[in-house]
Amino acid sequence: MNSFLGAVVFLTRIPVGSLYNFQSTSLSRSVIYFPLVGALIGSAGGIILVAAHAFFPASIAVLLCMATTTAMTGGLHEDGLADAADGLLGGRNPAHRLEIMKDSRLGTFGALALWFSLTAKFLLLNTLLLQGAALTCAALIVANTLGRGACVALLYFYPYARVEESKAKPFGDSITRLQLLPALALPTALAFALIGRAAAGCTLAAIAATGLAGVYFKRKIGGVTGDCLGAANQLVELASYFVLAEEIRR
Repeated sequence: MNSFLGAVVFLTRIPVGSLYNFQSTSLSRSVIYFPLVGALIGSAGGIILVAAHAFFPASIAVLLCMATTTAMTGGLHEDGLADAADGLLGGRNPAHRLEIMKDSRLGTFGALALWFSLTAKFLLLNTLLLQGAALTCAALIVANTLGRGACVALLYFYPYARVEESKAKPFGDSITRLQLLPALALPTALAFALIGRAAAGCTLAAIAATGLAGVYFKRKIGGVTGDCLGAANQLVELASYFVLAEEIRR
């Protein structure tokens, strides 16, 4: 339970108070629960979506849903996407890219990445909502779970690019295969349980997005950072919505 609460503290703004006993040596064990936290975030967004859709137009329901998930995470992954875009696209070399990513100021590439990401999410969720609130709720849970599973995979397969200590570094220091397997099995099993055959396409899209992102991060900065994890999470989430929307359209 303490390891699970560690994942909650790291990935969300949910107050856990004295229930969590911080132990730096056990941070890597919290990684296994990243996808479960993603499922909770997606579930909260889905509940708000279903409730809001009963009283408001679809676009308003989607906005309230997005506001809920963003508030729960404090914009953690969106911030990572913006920082990663600024550094990876604007830096001259690995050291310069890492320096830009550490800067708290928002640049042009980051602003554009945020706009396209949030706009795409809004449009895709609206498209899914045309097919029913229950399906969109399931999509939210699946996408958010797969997105956090991508973070675990990147931490396992790629080195941490920053030499200095950072918030995300302890999670990637000692992930074992025994931790990786259940962290990837949960998103896959949950996807098939909630959306059936369409889960195959979503899972493959998540794998492809994670793999391409990892290769790109490695080429640009020699590994991953917390910002890279946030960016990958957003990419996988969008890829899941897109594939599911295409599956339904057919």
